[in-house]
Amino acid sequence: MKRFDVRRAVTADAAILCDLHKASVRALCAGSYTAAQIEAWLAPRSADDYRHAMTAGGEIMFAAMYADRVVGFASTKGAELRGLYVEPKLGRGAGGVLLAAAEKHARKAGNKVLHLQATPNAVAFYRKHGYMRGARGTVRRGGTELSVLDMQKVL
Repeated sequence: MKRFDVRRAVTADAAILCDLHKASVRALCAGSYTAAQIEAWLAPRSADDYRHAMTAGGEIMFAAMYADRVVGFASTKGAELRGLYVEPKLGRGAGGVLLAAAEKHARKAGNKVLHLQATPNAVAFYRKHGYMRGARGTVRRGGTELSVLDMQKVL
């Protein structure tokens, strides 16, 4: 089993996070959304979005490292997990480590519950880690609607 180290992501990671996010969604969400939905979601994304999220956006991001390479990241803001993405090949196993880091940060910040909106392909992963299913919903990404499932975990 691979050993992943987790560190706080920094603005210099922004381009890597953007590319990793796109690769992860294209590979792992392909069974949940159409190719057109995925491309509409990802097309407007740029490295500046991640830099802004880490600075003015108030998000805390964690990067999973394997062999000196970023292979996954998680983003939190307050009591919300805003994203968790892994590199499709090298990042297998990094999701649990990133989720644990996000939960630890949320607990230290005084949050009692961590909320998220899971893509259909990720529901089983979050259930495995103790998240409870909530309402079905949709989010708008890049002008298209995507189905999601609200989930939460008491920390």
